[in-house]
Amino acid sequence: MKNIIALSPMYTEDSNNLKKASLNSSYELSRFNAKWNVPEEFRAEVIAVYGEDIYAEIVAEQCHLTLTKPDDNWLSKVSEEFTKRKISYGKLKDFVHEENIFIKCSDFKSFKAGVVDKVTNIKGFDTLDLESMVFTSDVVEWELEVRCFVLNHQIITHSSYWRNNAFDTNPLSENEQKDLFEFFDRFITQYAETLPKAIVLDFGIIKGKGWALIEANPAWCSGLYACDAEKALEVIVESCIKN
Repeated sequence: MKNIIALSPMYTEDSNNLKKASLNSSYELSRFNAKWNVPEEFRAEVIAVYGEDIYAEIVAEQCHLTLTKPDDNWLSKVSEEFTKRKISYGKLKDFVHEENIFIKCSDFKSFKAGVVDKVTNIKGFDTLDLESMVFTSDVVEWELEVRCFVLNHQIITHSSYWRNNAFDTNPLSENEQKDLFEFFDRFITQYAETLPKAIVLDFGIIKGKGWALIEANPAWCSGLYACDAEKALEVIVESCIKN
């Protein structure tokens, strides 16, 4: 029996890198067709999925997979000791009068996450479901942002992706890496039990405040940036549970 990972039919640099990484593994990465339908004869062999969140959820239902992720309100429950900013979670209608905040959808991308002067100025606000769930947070300035693929409470591979207001995947300095791992160790000691064993965590440096947790993302739909694709593949597989 094969160990198949269903890949989205959308070709991306990340999916291509994972496909290459799978050549040295026991996994077979397959793009079945553009209709997001895994043929019946392969469904029992699909042990994981990677792609856009909607695609992944459709395939998971077909192939009897549970896609692990944090609770929807998880980030708002993390102490400010680690977030370095106030984070709230609730229905969009609860925040319509807020000003000068960062706002992001908690599930699918109904609108682009970002800083807004007024919530009602979100592009296409009049078409949004006011019952949809969102996160809001204080506005901060991130000097550095780093993606970490985490398995069994350890960082398996990591990559920077943003530095000083520009896309940047260059390696961290020796001190940055040391400080990141020390911060992660303190954080995971307190929050390991609240997270799936396979998860993507983003950390960064807030100007004037230091290292902080940015957010958690499901491994099965997270971008790799310059992470080691072979190591990331192991985390992706472990983030999907065959039922």
